[in-house]
Amino acid sequence: MQKWTDILTHEGFSWALLDEQGRVLAASGEDAPPAGTLFPTEGVALPVSEAARFLSPQFGTVRLYPLEEGKTLAVWGASPQALREALEAERSRLPAFISTVTHELRLPLTSIKGYADLLVKGVMGPVTDQQAQFLAVIRNNVERMATLIDRVSEMGKLESGRLRPKREPMALSPAVEAVVRRYRPLCEAKKQTLEVALPERLPLVQGDVARVVQILTAMMDNAHKYTPEGGKITLRAEPVEGGVQVSVCDNGPGIDADDARRVFEAFFRAESPAVREHPGWGLSLHVAKQLAEHMGGSLTFAEAPAGGVCFTLRLQAA
Repeated sequence: MQKWTDILTHEGFSWALLDEQGRVLAASGEDAPPAGTLFPTEGVALPVSEAARFLSPQFGTVRLYPLEEGKTLAVWGASPQALREALEAERSRLPAFISTVTHELRLPLTSIKGYADLLVKGVMGPVTDQQAQFLAVIRNNVERMATLIDRVSEMGKLESGRLRPKREPMALSPAVEAVVRRYRPLCEAKKQTLEVALPERLPLVQGDVARVVQILTAMMDNAHKYTPEGGKITLRAEPVEGGVQVSVCDNGPGIDADDARRVFEAFFRAESPAVREHPGWGLSLHVAKQLAEHMGGSLTFAEAPAGGVCFTLRLQAA
């Protein structure tokens, strides 16, 4: 008996050893009744002669097993196998739920954007300056929501395996240059210095061009957003053993030690005022990390030597 109760306790089950009258002789589990109390058997006569089960309002499904000398073993709680099956069922339902929700959200957003654009064009008559400002706010928030929907959709597709970035030979320099062209005027407008160190020749890497651009964009967007006016951002690409790495370093506020482990967590945003003053969803870096890993690479971060942080994308050589 000791062997079986040890196994049940180790596996996370709750159990109780009952005498002929149904009183608890010994028990284990957070919800196990104390010794000496009468175990509720919901009308099942004790001692049982064969395995039986009943539904208890207190414990859920309880299994009863006959033992020697008229004793009965009561076991309740979900088995590890049942828990695994339930978890897999939930995991399989989540991508479908995300797909349905994102699809339904895109429809009204498209309508809002379309009608706002018509108003801006003056289809319904002249638009005053104040009305134009209001419409610009509507348009900006629609774009923010559209970005959120895209990120949530990508997250669901990555988790379900429906989004599989390509793994094919690609030149990294054009992808880096495309992102630099996009962010250089933004950095200049914020009086930020953007320093780029891109060698003339880099080995081909294994990846998906569009997804690599998306990852680099997330890295640059993070640096541009949190680097203060007059700050400096450094983008450096270099060959490393087995591939190429691209680092984006800034001299922004950095990341608290308590928040460091959650940087790539979905929907996580630090409580720091320096972070909260900028709009964001906490999804871009999460999705970027997943994309990098699906391409056989990695996305990491570390403190920058001069303050701030460095995010580093590493891709395998083709």
